[in-house]
Amino acid sequence: MDLSAQEKADVDAFLLIMRKTGDWQMPSYRRQLRAIKGVKASQVRGLGELRWISGKKQHRLLGFFGDGVWYAVLGCTHKQNIYDPADALATAVKRKNEIQKVEVKTVEYNL
Repeated sequence: MDLSAQEKADVDAFLLIMRKTGDWQMPSYRRQLRAIKGVKASQVRGLGELRWISGKKQHRLLGFFGDGVWYAVLGCTHKQNIYDPADALATAVKRKNEIQKVEVKTVEYNL
């Protein structure tokens, strides 16, 4: 998903605020994602989402907490229970599992 310059600026500003926030809560953070068609509740256990609006779109950064840090695994948009890309939740589950099994390397996002 390609972001506009404004959307990039908005997400960076949002992430700076979230870094300074000690206790992530709704509406900015949903601690547990809900299962959707094709993805079981047991598979999404531990996955949450950072939530913000930019460019009249509801943006999401899916991820999880582990080793004292929050791992972002996928960016997407969300409207009326529909993720874009459509396979966002399944991909997030796959990437979470790969990180937990140390099958992939991670990098820190520098703001």
